[in-house]
Amino acid sequence: MTRTSTHVAFDLPQIKRKRFAHQKIFSVLREYNFTRHAVVFIAAILFGWPLLAEEKEGGIIGTGVIGRITALNKFEVSGMRFDFAPDIELKGVRAVEDLRMGMTLALSTGRDGEAWQIKTLQHVPAMSGPVTAPGEVMGVPVAGALPDSGNVQVDGFWSETGIVPSRIAEIPEDSAQVSGIYDGRGRIGRVPVQGATLSDFAAGQTLTATGRFVDGKIMADTVMQGPFMGPPPDLVLLEGFFQSMPATDSLSLHGIAVTSAAAEQDAGVDELVRRCAFNGRTDFVRNALTPSEEEVVNSFCVSASN
Repeated sequence: MTRTSTHVAFDLPQIKRKRFAHQKIFSVLREYNFTRHAVVFIAAILFGWPLLAEEKEGGIIGTGVIGRITALNKFEVSGMRFDFAPDIELKGVRAVEDLRMGMTLALSTGRDGEAWQIKTLQHVPAMSGPVTAPGEVMGVPVAGALPDSGNVQVDGFWSETGIVPSRIAEIPEDSAQVSGIYDGRGRIGRVPVQGATLSDFAAGQTLTATGRFVDGKIMADTVMQGPFMGPPPDLVLLEGFFQSMPATDSLSLHGIAVTSAAAEQDAGVDELVRRCAFNGRTDFVRNALTPSEEEVVNSFCVSASN
């Protein structure tokens, strides 16, 4: 059984975009001696009730998850319970009924009262391609039971030694795909990739390349950046294993630098971990959090440890 370590980590953004605009509105209204309740009421009328919802979210613009399905009946990803939004957008699966245990997903989420809803869902397997040797897919070690030949889709997480799978499924397609961190020298994850627009990207970015596996490498037709369907959310729950960052001595989790203590970093290399990142940072200054920000962090990140 894979052990999972959960730690809430978070840092404030340098600029609170929409919240700053709302604060300017409030300050102007207060110059005319309106009470706080009157300020909120007038602002809601002038600019719409979504302003109140954003204030309730503590200035955090968007939440999301990169992790694996951990329950289906009461749907969970990375140990966190989610409902499906009525207008959910899907990519990589045709319907929510096609979701399977262990699939790795990138979610954009939002709060509906006390519950959290999935707004967009993208299936992001680590690799899809041919079995090239016993225990290997496209030359990458996979720590799970593989067929002797054919093509497989591998969900799971990259580690220092290859992929630790959460699901392996045989597939008929001849196309190949890899999702992982780009090393800046032609590899995504541990798979060599050529073609498309790979030179447009920088080391450390999360990329997905799709094409054909030929002569030990993927000849890519397309290369896409990032696991999310839209812009990355501010607050993201990450699940996976620590990996070395390209061209540095640091460790990362899904391309985000891990700044926690060295002993904990060492544990995360061999242990599945969960971390929250805010605006690309996994460290945080708790004293700088407002009460509403802390409430969102606790609701979203701490619930994943249950």
